[in-house]
Amino acid sequence: MFLRDLIWRCARNFGADTAYVDARVTRTWRQMHERSDRLAQALQGLGLAKGQATAILAHNRVELAEHWFACLKTGIVRAGVNWRYSLREKLHTIRDCDARAILIEAGCVDSLKDHLDELAAEGRLLIGVGDGHGLALDYENLIARAEAAPVIPDLADGDVAMLGYTSGTTGNPKGVILSQKNCVTSVIHNVQVNAYTKDDVRIYVTNPAGININAMCMNMVVGMKTVVDDYSTERFVGQIEEHKVTTVTLVPTMLRRFIDEISHGHHDVSSLRQVCYGTMPATPALIREAYGVLGCTFLNRYGVSESTGAIAALDDDGHRLALRSDPELLLSVGKSMPHAEISIRDDEGRAVPDGELGTVWIRGDTVMQGYLNLPKETAESLFPPWLRTGDFGRMDERGFIFLGDRRNHMIVSGGFNVYPIVVENALAEHPAVKESVVVGLDHPEWGEAIGAAVTLRPGMPVSPEDLIAFARERVSKFEVPKHLEIFEALPTGNTDKLNKREVKSMLQGSDKLPWAKPAASSSH
Repeated sequence: MFLRDLIWRCARNFGADTAYVDARVTRTWRQMHERSDRLAQALQGLGLAKGQATAILAHNRVELAEHWFACLKTGIVRAGVNWRYSLREKLHTIRDCDARAILIEAGCVDSLKDHLDELAAEGRLLIGVGDGHGLALDYENLIARAEAAPVIPDLADGDVAMLGYTSGTTGNPKGVILSQKNCVTSVIHNVQVNAYTKDDVRIYVTNPAGININAMCMNMVVGMKTVVDDYSTERFVGQIEEHKVTTVTLVPTMLRRFIDEISHGHHDVSSLRQVCYGTMPATPALIREAYGVLGCTFLNRYGVSESTGAIAALDDDGHRLALRSDPELLLSVGKSMPHAEISIRDDEGRAVPDGELGTVWIRGDTVMQGYLNLPKETAESLFPPWLRTGDFGRMDERGFIFLGDRRNHMIVSGGFNVYPIVVENALAEHPAVKESVVVGLDHPEWGEAIGAAVTLRPGMPVSPEDLIAFARERVSKFEVPKHLEIFEALPTGNTDKLNKREVKSMLQGSDKLPWAKPAASSSH
């Protein structure tokens, strides 16, 4: 079975039911099937065939799902171009996957305007989506003119389905090669763990440029209605009310804004039964507050692009056990999901005993095929059948997994290893702290010093000195921030996560760094 089989079944079994809603249109399952058939035939008519890549650059809208469906039916490889990417990253993605056709939303055309002619000269077809794009080919015209049914080629488990480009926080984004089997396995098991049913109404507001298109389209397993949009707290709350949304998927920065809105507004979100969160650590303080404000169930999921998304989850029972008697569990991402095995290993790849820190390794049918055009990076990550991630973590005797941090986030200060998440969790316990980010700052004696950036809740003033003193009571001496600044807002990256690289630049360039002053102390 492949994902395309699920599209056909939803069209047959739930044809007149709503599949997707965005700010402009509503599509039934029958319409999604018919329109993706027409788009598939149009792409084939333009010369695209199984195994060739087509890219799409767009904000959250129904056409993202139609394009994915068309690719799944024909074996054409889907590559998403993140609209938040820099120009360099966008051009790299398009050329790295050698996209033969590029679908470009009207609002994104300007971001490539100085390079459209050269992309066309390279033999790439430019297809405009939405009104006013100004490109030679138009998405709706192609669909309207398509007549014959698409050619449906045979598929094999190992055939490439998509290239899920990473968030591009360092260097160029890497193209994660994901097969048909990777994608269908991930979707089915995530739907099982999330306990989605036909009666659910889901809202999807995270960025589906990379592997998350698979998450946006999980409704094809059970036929539920999905609302898609870019995240705006006010619109998000309004859509929950309007569509009686039952389940949402958020990154912790969005969850923080959502809770603030519900706490201070007058909104009916009583339809909500479940909040799924993940992609970055959520502080225990945030989750405790979320339970108190929303009163629904919670599910924390952990995964990486290279594992086709989530492969571990902390379910609602785990959350409630943490709130009742085992608070450490709020620091856990849960246990491995049915389709994955997780092992904690040392630098030589040997499994470490329960409770010891090591690197997270994963195996199962969702592990990537490799990185596109990057044999060295592939060899450093893939040890068949295992995938070595860049995450530190430990596993207790019950199977609960606790992430230490990303390997490239670890701070080495005066010879001590510091994991930012430990300090971030400590700062988040202060009642005035809304968000916190901890990074390593260049220091003349210690190599790196602990720096922190925080935002505060309205009407709760506190000084940097007070927050440093608060942290000092909760973490080791070498983990205490040596410099802390308060900001109105913190920058987010391509996937709506707090952007540590930009925070580091903000703090590193500050004229307030204590060790930059003549009287700076050398005591660690």
